[in-house]
Amino acid sequence: MANYRVQWPPFTANIKGLAIVLFTLWFASVMVDPLGDFVGQYMLVSQRAVIQDFQVWTLLTYSLWHADFMHLLFNVLVLWLFGGEIDRRWDTVRWWRFNALCALGGGVAVVLSQLIFQTFHPTLGYSGAVMGVVAAFAWQNWDRTIHLFFFPMKGKTLLLVFIALDVFIVVVGREPISVAAHLGGMATGLLIVSDWWRPRRWKLAHKRYKHKKRRKKFQLLQKDPESDRYLN
Repeated sequence: MANYRVQWPPFTANIKGLAIVLFTLWFASVMVDPLGDFVGQYMLVSQRAVIQDFQVWTLLTYSLWHADFMHLLFNVLVLWLFGGEIDRRWDTVRWWRFNALCALGGGVAVVLSQLIFQTFHPTLGYSGAVMGVVAAFAWQNWDRTIHLFFFPMKGKTLLLVFIALDVFIVVVGREPISVAAHLGGMATGLLIVSDWWRPRRWKLAHKRYKHKKRRKKFQLLQKDPESDRYLN
């Protein structure tokens, strides 16, 4: 019988430091009432905070605070499971910049979704950045088989699993999570690691599309010169 060996990801210095900061901030906000009130008024993101009260900084600061211990513990665990290998490969500047941009993407998604659905609930938690890290892990293992709690799957399947979990929790309605922050952070992470955020990539893709369209038109004209009148 073959032995199955579990290989845990590295618990890097960056993740340790972030976990200590997040746990300290959460504990302080729970134990010190004035701090908790301050966080509720000035640190959480919502369309009211950003647009009406001009608290633009909340697009980032919301990620530093958590509703309860389990909320925080889940975020740190997922960050460690999927971010350990990435953090070990990347340099420190790239790691923190990526986390900050994914958190920002989650904050922007929260505001946009609240504008569309006319809701005003404040959002908090590091989930936007965490989902960006999950997306980066999935992209780097897109067609490679990985194991999620002993279940084999590819990176692209892993991404779908996380999206499905978000949708399921919202449908069941048991947990007040912000799917907008999750999906916003995830989309931001994918754009960054895939390099599709660069305007040069979009321009190149557009050129390829135009070239393909011209080639198709030329082929049609070769077969039927009269078809030109029907082509745009």
